[in-house]
Amino acid sequence: MPITAVSRRYAKSLLGLATQQNAVDAVDADMRTIAETIRANNELEAVLGSAVIRGGRKEAVLKALFPDAHKLSLDFLSQLTSQGRGALVLDAAVALIDAVRTARGIVTAELTTAVPLDEKRLEEIMSLISEIHPSGVELTQLVDPEQIGGFKLLVGDRMVDTSVRSSLQSMHRDLTNHPYEPGR
Repeated sequence: MPITAVSRRYAKSLLGLATQQNAVDAVDADMRTIAETIRANNELEAVLGSAVIRGGRKEAVLKALFPDAHKLSLDFLSQLTSQGRGALVLDAAVALIDAVRTARGIVTAELTTAVPLDEKRLEEIMSLISEIHPSGVELTQLVDPEQIGGFKLLVGDRMVDTSVRSSLQSMHRDLTNHPYEPGR
């Protein structure tokens, strides 16, 4: 789901305040926790998006769920809910995480394999990516058994696909587009 322009503006404002107060790391950690919690709990997402539940109730729920959050993070959540923008909490949290990554020059990488890789392999892949992007990489590993073997690596907007599935699909396309003609 694309992040809305409103969410990016809220995130930009929060990042500016966090930078002024030297609290970027704390606020970033809070927003990661908040985003993970909302993604894992459909009921919480429904409560935040509900037009029936008042902002004060939403604020109380968020403060109860995240009592150890930085004051700036709690004030941000309070601001969103009091303005009737509780539905934007997840988007704004994700937008803040993206803004912090961008400010730090960190790229995201997504590795898809047929089976989970061990730590040693993941470290090798991280070091290779880090040679190209020395300012930092956040690697997410996904497992897709339909890959059969090989891997897909998406770094930023660039894709490397060495999966067996992709190779088989390519061969299938080549064979169906160029029918075999026996020699005469």
